[in-house]
Amino acid sequence: MTRLAALCFAVLSLAACSQEPPKEAIANAADIALWAKYKTEAWKNHGCELITDAELETLFAFNGKAATLNARPLPNQAFCLRTWNKPDWKERETNNEKEGAAWLNPQNRVVVQLFDYTSEEHARQQIENLRRDRRNTYEEDVPGLGDDALWSTNTVTLLVRKGQFVLNVALEVSDVPHDNLTKAKEAAALVLKKL
Repeated sequence: MTRLAALCFAVLSLAACSQEPPKEAIANAADIALWAKYKTEAWKNHGCELITDAELETLFAFNGKAATLNARPLPNQAFCLRTWNKPDWKERETNNEKEGAAWLNPQNRVVVQLFDYTSEEHARQQIENLRRDRRNTYEEDVPGLGDDALWSTNTVTLLVRKGQFVLNVALEVSDVPHDNLTKAKEAAALVLKKL
């Protein structure tokens, strides 16, 4: 009976080994290797990989081609500016042409930038300095995100520290500035998984 059990275990193990790993595992392994490479380079010239087009389209539930998604990196920086049209962009532009009408932004905007302070202590000091010296700008602490996080409604910017990195996510999707915080936190969470 023991030999039969051992034989069955061996056959099942062999069958399991012959199966291909799921495509998600291969993709994730490739992503992890790529992210490790980018991290050693402090993500310079790879800012648009911090949040990919596909991740952005999923996060904000839009079709990049239909909304004219545009990505602009900066050379030798970990920076990416993305813009895409709001669903009612034509109406907003028509409104903006009317004299005396309140201006309505016809585009959504996300800026993702990563700063490498080379040590966790320097990154921590940077956030503390902003909290102390620019509290009128970065008025809100954001708990539960990275090692520390600050939000600015005035500049619609979320700063998140993780280790030696400080992530800057500037997000203009909602016309109400503070309402952008929720999606900025979701965008930051996507980046933090890669750091």
